[in-house]
Formats: sequence, structure tokens, C-alpha cells
Amino acid sequence: MPLETIGKRMSESQTVLTEADVRQLAGDRTPEARIQLLSKLMRTAEQALLAEGERSLVRDLLFRLAHDAALQVREAVAWQIYNSPLLSDDLARDLALDVTSVAFPLLRHGDMLGDALLLEVIGQGQAGKQLAIAARRHLSPEVSGALAEVGNLAVIATLAGNDGADLSGASLEALADRYAHVPMVAEPLAGRASLPASVVERLVAHVSDRVRSLLVERHRLSPVIAAELSAHGRDSAMLSLLRPVPRPGMDADALAVHLHEQGRLSVPLLLRTLCAGGFDFFAVAIATKSRVRKANALALLLAGKWEGMKALLDHAHVPKHLFSPFQVAMRVAHSLGYRGGDEGRAGFQTEALGRIYAECGQSEERAMDNLLLQLFDRKEDALVDAAMDVAGMPFIPLRGAVPKP
Repeated sequence: MPLETIGKRMSESQTVLTEADVRQLAGDRTPEARIQLLSKLMRTAEQALLAEGERSLVRDLLFRLAHDAALQVREAVAWQIYNSPLLSDDLARDLALDVTSVAFPLLRHGDMLGDALLLEVIGQGQAGKQLAIAARRHLSPEVSGALAEVGNLAVIATLAGNDGADLSGASLEALADRYAHVPMVAEPLAGRASLPASVVERLVAHVSDRVRSLLVERHRLSPVIAAELSAHGRDSAMLSLLRPVPRPGMDADALAVHLHEQGRLSVPLLLRTLCAGGFDFFAVAIATKSRVRKANALALLLAGKWEGMKALLDHAHVPKHLFSPFQVAMRVAHSLGYRGGDEGRAGFQTEALGRIYAECGQSEERAMDNLLLQLFDRKEDALVDAAMDVAGMPFIPLRGAVPKP
């Protein structure tokens, strides 16, 4: 028989497979014997000592072993062949569609599997197989998107934490919307090397303190601004002071463009950013809305050049009757010598809130009242009390009462 021919040839060459192995297989039909034969066949084939005709016979034997009735034999084939040149497309498909324990090595480690096969396996709906695919070193957008639609949390968590998974912005946003409140998914998602601004926005607003801290560290968000967003919610203070560290990730310009495209660079957002000491992001935001250079906007702000800033606010479509809080905040920054950043932030914020409330709080404009309510919304009591000491008057609006749009 052909196998005996291969065995004799290998015996003459003093290689791994011998005629004794063939005789043993003939007399021992246990799964263990077939697994031992498989191992020796693979080692022999890897040494390139078989002629092409003999390699064809080995492939035929592997195909038969891959369809063996004994589960442990099929598992052994899968582990031996998942990245072997002897793995044909037909054999790969048969193994991948077998039970999970057989399919796992190919789905997890097999570099030669195409997207069509992976998508077919995902469509089987078997969580164990989906989990193996989610952990692969590289996943295309198509395969990643298909996995993002499955309902198993373990699969989603593995996918979210796999930086080799090429997840589209839409898929990442969907994961953030569905699972921001689920720590086992939100944490690996927040830990990804790079996230679009839209995804960071969704996560910061809804995740736990632990995951928020990870976002702060991983994506260069200011802790003060992350806390501001968390307290107020997605639709108000998406503020993003960025630290000057050489780490890739989201930047202020990208975030401002994202919010502008979403129509979310609102007047309350701009004022809350400014009064929180977020000068860098305020400059980016007002520059984006006004279509000027960020450097020019920042220079006007830091120099206290109100006429220039007033022109920018006008070009950014901020209503003229709401200019005064911005002017007060700029005047406070100039008088304190505050130029943004952590040092002096608390003093600036207290002084700015107090002066704005004292000078603008008696306005008869309903829009001004609403703006100040949002400015003070959910601020800590100690901050509000300190600001009112600056203003020299009691705080009348209810804390946390934001008017509904």
C-alpha cells in the first residue's frame, strides 16, 4: 500500500516515519496510534523529504484523519496542521466547521484562513468559535464588524480589547452605546490604543470611575475635564484639555471638528470650557467655528484682547447678548495671570464663576439665565459657595436644575 512505500523510504533515510510505525498502525487501531502516526507524518513532511507524489498521499491521509470518528484524532490534526503548507482550503473549511475543540487552533491561530470562511463560522452562532476568532492577531473590518454584532459579552470584551481588530468608527460607536455601562466591555474598549473622539465622548459620559481613569491616561484627557463631562452629561460639557505627552491618540483639533460636525459646539459648551480653565480646547473650538487659526484665537485669549475675541464669537454665531460672560472670564484670567493648565485653575474657576454671576446674573434675558444655570449645574457646593463669596451675594438658582431644551 502507498503508506508502506512511504514508510520504507523513510526507514531507508533514517527519518522519523518507519516501516515499524506502519506495521504498528496495522495492528493497533486505537486513536492514540493514529495520533502518533500523524505526528511522525507531519515531522517527516516538514523536513521536505517527500516527493510530490508522496506528499499527495500524505495529504490524503491527513484528510482521512481529519474526518476520523474519534474526536481526539481530529483535534490532533487541527493542532498539527493549522499553519502547515499541507493545509488545503477544503481541509481548513472542514476543520473550522467541526466542533469547537477541533476548530479552535485554526480559528485562533490559522493565518491562512480567509474572511469568507471566518464570516461563515461567525454565522454559525457558536460562542466558543466566535471567541477564538475575536482573539486573532489580525481581524479585517468586515470580520470585526460581524463580531461586534454578536450578543455574547465574552466575545465582545475580547474583540474590544484586541488592538489587532480593525474596528470601524461606526462599530466602535455602537459598542460604546451598547456597553459603556458594562465594565467587562467598557474597560478593554477604553484601553484601545486609538479611539475616535466620538467614542471617547460616549465613554467618558457613561462609564465607571475606573474606566474613566483609563480614558484619562490612555487618551490624554484632562482629569478635570473628564470629571466635568461625567457630571454634566454628553450634551453639555464635552471638554478635552490635552496633555503635551508624546502618545498617539485623540487630539483637541479632532475632538473640536467632531463636535462641530455634530452641531454640538454650543454656547454653554464654550463657556463651560472657558470657565473650567480649558483654554486650549476653547481656542480650538472657537477657531473651528470661526474658521480661523487656533494659534490666533489662543493669542487673543491669553493677551486679554477682547475686541478680537468678540469678533471671533460673532463669527462663531454666539448671540451678542451672551457675550458678557465670556468677556468677564477673559478679564479674570488676565487679572490673575492665569494662562490655562492645572496651576491656578481652582482660583481662576472660583473667581470667574463669582464675577460672572455678580455681573451677569441680574440680566432680564431668559437666554442668559439658562446659560448661567448650565454654567453652575452640578458644580460642587464648596466651589459654588466660594464663587458666591466672590460675588458677595447668595446663589439663587437651584443647584443642578438645568432648563430642558
